[in-house]
Amino acid sequence: MFRYKIRTIVLTASIICACTVGWSPARAQKAEPPELEEITIEAVEEEQEVEPATGDADAATTTENPDVPPDELELLVKPLTIEKLENEAAGWMLLLEAKAIEISEAEIAVKRQNISINRQEEAVSELNKAKEALEAAEEAQAKAAPGTPEYEEVTKKVEEAKEEIKKAEAALEEAATIEEGLQQDKALQEALEKAEETAELDAAKETLDKAEKEREEITPGSAEYERATEKIDQLKEAIATLEEAEEAKQKTEPDSPEYQQAEEQIEKAQEELKNAREAIDGVDPSETEDKEQSSSKIIDEAAALLEETEIKIDGEEKVAGTPGVVDSTDNLEEKQKQLEEAAEELQESAEEESELKNQLVATVTDLQSQQTAIIDRFKIILDQLEEKGGNGEVYRKYIEVVSGLQLDVTDTEGLGVRLISWAQSEEGGLRWASNIGTFVGIVVASFIVSQVIGILFNQLFVRFGNISRTLREFVVIVIKRGGVVVGIMLALTALEVSLGPILALVGGASFVLAFALQTNLGNFASGLTLMLAKPFDVGDEVKVAGLWGWIDSISLANTKIKGFGSEMYTLPNSMIWDGIIENLTTSERRELSFQFQIGFDEDLARVQQLLVETMKSHPGILEDPAPSTMLWGFEKYYINIDVSGWTKTEEFWDLYPEVLYRIKERFDQEGVKLAAVPMHNIRFQEAANRKISQFLPEAPVEKVSEEALTRL
Repeated sequence: MFRYKIRTIVLTASIICACTVGWSPARAQKAEPPELEEITIEAVEEEQEVEPATGDADAATTTENPDVPPDELELLVKPLTIEKLENEAAGWMLLLEAKAIEISEAEIAVKRQNISINRQEEAVSELNKAKEALEAAEEAQAKAAPGTPEYEEVTKKVEEAKEEIKKAEAALEEAATIEEGLQQDKALQEALEKAEETAELDAAKETLDKAEKEREEITPGSAEYERATEKIDQLKEAIATLEEAEEAKQKTEPDSPEYQQAEEQIEKAQEELKNAREAIDGVDPSETEDKEQSSSKIIDEAAALLEETEIKIDGEEKVAGTPGVVDSTDNLEEKQKQLEEAAEELQESAEEESELKNQLVATVTDLQSQQTAIIDRFKIILDQLEEKGGNGEVYRKYIEVVSGLQLDVTDTEGLGVRLISWAQSEEGGLRWASNIGTFVGIVVASFIVSQVIGILFNQLFVRFGNISRTLREFVVIVIKRGGVVVGIMLALTALEVSLGPILALVGGASFVLAFALQTNLGNFASGLTLMLAKPFDVGDEVKVAGLWGWIDSISLANTKIKGFGSEMYTLPNSMIWDGIIENLTTSERRELSFQFQIGFDEDLARVQQLLVETMKSHPGILEDPAPSTMLWGFEKYYINIDVSGWTKTEEFWDLYPEVLYRIKERFDQEGVKLAAVPMHNIRFQEAANRKISQFLPEAPVEKVSEEALTRL
């Protein structure tokens, strides 16, 4: 059945689409001449074009404080006109664009840092291979003499070492080129500097936490405790000053005097922060500056070291720039040490750059959080603009593009840092944790509230409402389940899901389903009408649609009736509502009646008296109204007499056989016989035409007709 319903839905939807697509062009061809077809198409295309954004960003006022709370921003822009809202949108567009550019530059710096780190690690790997080849050559040289096959093996090992050194030189050259590009690119250098500043600030906060924990172990009030407190207060003040300076810088426009002044304040705050941190854990401020230049210096030194290495295979090895010839074994050992030293320096440089790259990734995550905050406020402006008749489609498309997130799954370390930073950011993990908590809270609250309301309504219906049990259960289920559905819909808004597309989808699907399931909807309507009109309820004895039985269950679609032989009939509600409904259990009392056929030779008054006395003798028959009899009239061979009494509805079928048995027993005692239609057996003997005689079964005399005789 379900499969056929699905086919019906799909077929109906296909017919609607075909009619829509097929009818519209035909109407257009009839209404427009062929020469206007091209003009019409061009006009449609022009209508679909998005209008360019307009507005003066310099006239925007809400962008002066990009961190304005969203609820306050909504109140600020509510009274603005379309023209002013367009200016505000243009201003927020500039902020978003600047932040997107900053993120892109930082992402590029991360990618180049990854390439540089990979090349340095490749160089380290090649140097280690060269070192292993030289070690093998040294071992072979100690056992081989010139001119022997073993000596040829030494030559082969040395050649392998030279090849590995060449590969290391190529990797170092590429790493040096990348470092040079990073140093020359101003935008990328700013991104790296910002990452270093963030790293310095994070390190200062870690130092502060460590110092506060160490202070807890010092005796309060002592001189040492006071000195530690003074240093901690200085570091706290330095951290707060640097954060305020960076926040002030974000509110200024680049290349403006205020921007330059903010940079100077940041440099001063950084110097104070370094001094305060040095006072606690002894960190030399010059270490950071040396660290910034260590990567390129190490790469250059390693490259220079490899250039000085010259390996000859004629039994001697010479070093460029040093005269004379040294012993081969000693030279091999020296070259191994040089390669080991270069590999260690490169490994250290790669680790330092990896730390800087991870901090840069954390900075990118922080920038993306700032971008998310800008987008949230930008959308408030666009919502107000569109509500007042403006067009914000261009801005929304730009938001959709720049808000996309790209992850480099090959950079597992950076991916982990990105996820951790996102989880700790206010506009990232913390925000979604709050949203998810709100979502779960709303769903749980809606479930609890809907259940409580459903229980209260059920009790009210039972106590005060005169409605059927089926309708009561239906209303309670609607309240309980509907409350949960409404709660989930409201909770989706906490996850920043727009309900507009969802409601539109539900509306479209409802139209198609309503068109395809007209019969089922008719049954639903009839079921709801049965619940409201209440012609019967569950457990009632009814006669509907030619069936006699008890109502087993009622749903919106169908009603189930249980027969006298435990049969279960399922009837569509439309069939029941369109027919005659006879409810035999509508009241607390029910009439118990029997009809008897009494012969003409019986005393009718005496029979009536016997019937009434027998009915009264049963304790289940009610005294009021009292049992009674009625003569229905004369038939051909008997007289119809009805006797009736009233009993409780729930005891009807228990009393029915008992009373009938008592009447039969009393009739036998009093010698009253019930009349029956006379029956005759007619036997025909063999006739002159030699037909075989036949025997007719018992039948009333009036049914033995000439037609029956002609069958013979």
